[in-house]
Amino acid sequence: MNRLYLPALLALLISGLALGGAHQGEMDHSTMDHGAMDHSQHDMAGHSTEPDEKGRRLYGMKHNITPAVANELREKIPLFETYSDAELALSMEMMGSNYAWYLSEDSLRGDQGVLLLLHGFKNADENFKQQIESMSSIFPMAMAPGMSMMMSDHIQLALNDIEAAGAKTIVVVPIVSTQFNTMLRQWEYIFGMQDEAPYATVPQVKTNAQILFAPPPGDDPLVAEIMLDHAYEISSDPSNEVVIIAAHGPTFDYDNQKAMDQLMSLAKYMREDGDFADVTGLTLQDDAPKSVRDKNVAKLRGMIEEAQADGKDVLVVTNLIGTRTIQAKLRKDLKGLDYTFNAKGIVAHPNFMKWMGETIRDELERNALAEVAR
Repeated sequence: MNRLYLPALLALLISGLALGGAHQGEMDHSTMDHGAMDHSQHDMAGHSTEPDEKGRRLYGMKHNITPAVANELREKIPLFETYSDAELALSMEMMGSNYAWYLSEDSLRGDQGVLLLLHGFKNADENFKQQIESMSSIFPMAMAPGMSMMMSDHIQLALNDIEAAGAKTIVVVPIVSTQFNTMLRQWEYIFGMQDEAPYATVPQVKTNAQILFAPPPGDDPLVAEIMLDHAYEISSDPSNEVVIIAAHGPTFDYDNQKAMDQLMSLAKYMREDGDFADVTGLTLQDDAPKSVRDKNVAKLRGMIEEAQADGKDVLVVTNLIGTRTIQAKLRKDLKGLDYTFNAKGIVAHPNFMKWMGETIRDELERNALAEVAR
């Protein structure tokens, strides 16, 4: 067993962790019929899986929307209900690539690996890769950006690369704001944790490694610290300022209430640790039908106007992962109002790397304890 050290930023030591064990979020694929690992140079749709000059596989691949897939997306996603096939194709194009990127050096070997699942930050993906270099020098690590609405090949390729580096246990870290959204459930479906796909019914992954599926950041106090820092960056008189957290929010109302509960938990931490007049929040439900989103935008505008009528200045921050997600739309939503906006996502803050390191450590330690208990 290797002795593995988390990045210096964490000053955390992982030593002598045992493999195996069952716990919440873990899957054991040992009883599945995997057959041989497929390391061919084409994915299931026949696209080349040769890496580009930066090592990315399937990067820039065009989405192949068949009539059956288009109909399934229209049935499952309210926003797409009236979309034509051409409109669906354009929407997929705007969401960016689904691709695999192995992050560690080819010479690194280890029996514990890490897979990062994320929407993707477009031009910021390379910055994120640089941020996690210290961690990718410890664990065989890959990331699989993309919403995975119509495919899972990129995730399978990333798993294959990690497993080829010797990993027998792989911690999957879903980098989304909250667990209450369809993208996370699509990933869970791909890993066999959900019976039905919330997006298109794509192939589920196959791996001989033990999978530990970690929870997303949610209302972790480290996220609250990030947003508090972002609020102070644009603050001039905290005692006379109201901070509003504007969140992306899930599509469906049954998810939205739970996401709001987490948002209010983050706001509570910020009130306790800061000295602002108040901290509150709201989800935009950005991917919901227009009527739902418009209602939330109207509520957000009303919150700003109410604070200003009470003589307070308004600061707007977000718990969004990246910088370029809905920030431009949010500025249009709030046009004409007097407020100060910090558009930063949480991923660039040092606390985010700390959260990632602690999450990986917690999953491995929990797994080791479960193994000892057996």
